[in-house]
Amino acid sequence: MEGIPMNKVILTGIGDPGANARLTRTPVPPVGAKEVRLRMEAAPVNPVDYLFANGWYPVQPQLPSPIGSEGVGRVVEVGHGADTSLEGKRVVVLGTYEQGLWAEEVVVPARNVVVVPEHVDGLQLAMATINPATAHLMLTKYVRLRPGDWIGQTLGNSAVARWVVALAREAGVRTVSVVRSERAAAEAKAAGADLVFVDGDDVGERVAAALGDKRLRLLLDGLGGGDTTGRLATVLEAGGTVVSYSSVDGAAPVLPLGDLVFAELALRGVWVVNWFRQAPRAEIEKAVGGFVDLIARGAVAVPVDSVHGLERFEDALSRDASPERSGKVLIRLSGAAS
Repeated sequence: MEGIPMNKVILTGIGDPGANARLTRTPVPPVGAKEVRLRMEAAPVNPVDYLFANGWYPVQPQLPSPIGSEGVGRVVEVGHGADTSLEGKRVVVLGTYEQGLWAEEVVVPARNVVVVPEHVDGLQLAMATINPATAHLMLTKYVRLRPGDWIGQTLGNSAVARWVVALAREAGVRTVSVVRSERAAAEAKAAGADLVFVDGDDVGERVAAALGDKRLRLLLDGLGGGDTTGRLATVLEAGGTVVSYSSVDGAAPVLPLGDLVFAELALRGVWVVNWFRQAPRAEIEKAVGGFVDLIARGAVAVPVDSVHGLERFEDALSRDASPERSGKVLIRLSGAAS
């Protein structure tokens, strides 16, 4: 209830969250008009959380600031003007960063929650908005894909890549995933990618040979700088599209000038927050419902490296930064996330 102290992680400074985040005891805030109060179950540690903490994200922290981009919880109070049927419902929170979710309880705009089933794994639900919505937008917004089409992607063993593969398969679209190691290749194959290649100077030639007379219609890039995207761009069809959704090194993807000009390639960017803010409510609910259905059917299961209690959030950050990490790191906040 309002005013009762609860645990919450806040940023006290701009920079590395490991150095600037603190666990505090703070009163549960009041619920305003068209808002709901949630008792949180779980939330992941996402790359966007580091961008936000360092001030490198379009949404800037207002210190002292909550942190945590997405998660799953239960509505325990509904404010005036919000849908009263939400009370008691299990929900996922859209990753708009209008709220920080590393807390036992949070108050969020009612428009930022989507009801989800009781029987679905809570840890997977905690990751059910940002990455799957990014994959969904990349596959539907820029190119009208048809069954039998081929698409390619870098960072082919990432959580986004797993969603790309699962959503593409549902649409009858085939996937080429490029990764940076044999271990990552095994992960991408296990996730269901149709073709998997370890990156190298000749990766474009290897992909072209495997496709035969086919070409990629779409290339999804999460690496940023370097040569990989350019190598794969040579396998795109004329008029093909490259979509950039993240960057490992902070640089933009580089396309060969000849392919960019003579093949008339398009380079687009995608930021899922724009969709969360602008898309019709029915469209968002339908898409998130589809993501949850895939999780429930076991069609997608993002590997979980470890789960840490809220009071050990520093261990979660340390593990997330470890080169030994083998999946997503999550924070258990309260409730019964499995």
